[in-house]
Amino acid sequence: MDIVGSAPVVCIGLSAGGVAPLREIFRTLDPATGMVFVVIHHLRREHPTALVSILSQCTKMPVQLAADNLLLYPNHVYILPSGEEITLKDGSFAMHSRSKVRGWPNLVSLFVDSMSRSQHPGIVIILSGMDSNGTEALIRLKKHGGIVIAQTPDTAAFPDMPRAAIRTGAVDFVLDPAKIGATLSEMAVA
Repeated sequence: MDIVGSAPVVCIGLSAGGVAPLREIFRTLDPATGMVFVVIHHLRREHPTALVSILSQCTKMPVQLAADNLLLYPNHVYILPSGEEITLKDGSFAMHSRSKVRGWPNLVSLFVDSMSRSQHPGIVIILSGMDSNGTEALIRLKKHGGIVIAQTPDTAAFPDMPRAAIRTGAVDFVLDPAKIGATLSEMAVA
């Protein structure tokens, strides 16, 4: 199995109301895109994430928790463990305890910034959620050649995150969740 190499890394950032669109994306996504999927969510530290179990029912790709120094493989889904933050470094994850313990989380921003500094092509998807986590890093990712997709705000249970992303001017596509998976599959073929 090849390590990430030049495989695009797809960061999916979500918060409140983001699980339903996340499931829809993976149900409609070709499991052989050659992309690496990293799901960054905002869960409280004390609650372990159930996303590994949830997404395993929606895709044929292997789904697992991210871990420090874990090498990334195409056609795999990696989930941020609760209470942690991750960055991308040389085809693997660097993991730390959350550095920001008060206020709105910055987990998506931290990971997207690391994508901007890496040699990996990047795609960021911003789904339903509160606040504007991730938006400050989208412009930097765009300058690095990344692609940004936002969930259509009127399909989001909590439209703050997609709306904030759209306001940056860095968003390439504004799509309903059912169309995001198909669009990623088309990008893989192109």
